[in-house]
Amino acid sequence: MTLGYIEFMDSSANFLVNPRLTRLLGETYRSSEAALKELVDNAWDADANTVSIKLPKPMTHDPIVVQDNGCGMSESQLRQEYLEIARDKRRTQGARTPKYNRKTKGRKGIGKFAGLSIATEMRLDSIKDGAACRLTLDKVKLTNTDDDLETIPLELEVLSETQGRDGTTVVLSDLDQTLNFPRPEILKQLLYREYGREQDFSIIVDGEEIGFKDLSGAHFQNKRDEDALSNRLSFTITDEKSKPKSPGIVLRVDGKVVGKPSFFGLEDDQEIPSKLLRSVFGEIEVPDTPGLVTADWGGVNESSKAYEEIAEQVRLMVKEKLSITHKRQISAQKARLQKQINARLAQLPENKREFAEKALQRILGRFYGESDERIGVIVDVALDAIELDGYWAVLNKINDASRGTVIDFADALAEFGLLELSNLGMQARNRDLFLTHLQHLADDPSTLEATMHRALEDNLWVFGLKRTLIASNATLKRTIETYLNKGYSGSRADERPDLFLGEALDGGYLLIEFKRPSKIIGRKEISQAETYRDDLQKHLASDAKIEVIVVGKNRDPGVRPDNIAKDIIVESYSSSISRSRTEISWLLKNLKN
Repeated sequence: MTLGYIEFMDSSANFLVNPRLTRLLGETYRSSEAALKELVDNAWDADANTVSIKLPKPMTHDPIVVQDNGCGMSESQLRQEYLEIARDKRRTQGARTPKYNRKTKGRKGIGKFAGLSIATEMRLDSIKDGAACRLTLDKVKLTNTDDDLETIPLELEVLSETQGRDGTTVVLSDLDQTLNFPRPEILKQLLYREYGREQDFSIIVDGEEIGFKDLSGAHFQNKRDEDALSNRLSFTITDEKSKPKSPGIVLRVDGKVVGKPSFFGLEDDQEIPSKLLRSVFGEIEVPDTPGLVTADWGGVNESSKAYEEIAEQVRLMVKEKLSITHKRQISAQKARLQKQINARLAQLPENKREFAEKALQRILGRFYGESDERIGVIVDVALDAIELDGYWAVLNKINDASRGTVIDFADALAEFGLLELSNLGMQARNRDLFLTHLQHLADDPSTLEATMHRALEDNLWVFGLKRTLIASNATLKRTIETYLNKGYSGSRADERPDLFLGEALDGGYLLIEFKRPSKIIGRKEISQAETYRDDLQKHLASDAKIEVIVVGKNRDPGVRPDNIAKDIIVESYSSSISRSRTEISWLLKNLKN
């Protein structure tokens, strides 16, 4: 936008202070890029369809310039609306913009301070209906005064006629040298996450329009095939945790985007996790072909042969690249859990291990993107389920069907997938039922230590994933029995504690002292548990590491967690049950979906 005027008429203006000012001005922008995004939000609310941002080159004193072709502001709008701090646009202008019916972004009414968060001077030039206004804000004048904000005169210049188009330009000068200058790559990623897939809204940063290539991740592009439709497919599989809106592939016909982003049928492919698919952003450029788009160019004709060829091309290439990135990421997660997996597989008959490995790969794929903690729970539950006989009956059916017709083979594979999920769900529900019974025991004041010991000895997963594979062998049980018989006999028999000693895969040990579910764990109980550990250390390797869990009703509030040794853990039965139930509930919910 160019301001086609020679001089302005001098005038002045003032802020109109809203009572919300005190609270809102305390908010700050977390980065220079976030502050500039606030100015882009203003352009969005002004129904602009193009925003251009020019950033300063390194080692220069150039300003930042943000220019849009929105509706602009008149003198009265500047005075009565823009300068009213903390004005909620939705109350005065509605929740939607008038031209493009966009959802209004500006709610707090402090966007004008975004520029001043990174610059000393902010100049705003705005044109509306042939009239131009220039407002200059000086941060030094605004902050170095003892007067109320509404009493400070602001520089507002007005010109009645101009040749420029409607819109607004913000110039940020004398940038704060104590802050990092806006980084183009970070700014592009931030803006694409918010606006990258919006219709009628393009953002240009330093002369380049933002696009999916600005996302971090793996980028792919095919070469034009002149013998086919000359389609050019390019896309990014992003690794950003905060995903942009509207994932998928955009169809661009003769340079014009037709319809919304789509996965071209990949969403029905059971081999591709839906979470992974939502990491794909790209477009396919194709020439106009008879019958491809509707008469009004508002959508694509999915029944056309041209569309089917395009969809097939997208499906093949995107799936191929997803399989590469997906396999690499799943393998990395599997490697981190390999000790747990190997230990469980070793417990299976040899003829079942190969099938179990394949089933685990499918399960890891289905739950792609989840944390190691949750995946570990799934793997543990899945391997319990795989031990069920029904699994192998179906696998035998698949082996027979593979020698028969393709239809029989496909049906058998489908049945395997359903049984796989069914067994996984059944095992999860069994654990959920176990937790319910365990909670009943914990809630009963008459329940003894030995009762909780018997219930939990073979279900240490209740205490967390890393304790799933801890087990107590005959030697460790004899060690505990010998120690207790020696120290707690005769008159001390009533003081005999209930201890469990187990060994982990890494050679470490876990000592659990089971207290009654009604027992409060205080400093005395913690100190006693440390004594048991020190005594038992003599019966183990000199360098053996022993983790201790004291479990009862809860910790005495007078004992601060930071005053407890790091290898001593105080647990309550209820909190352990609650944590495990949350994991199981999450798993069951995902299986339903």
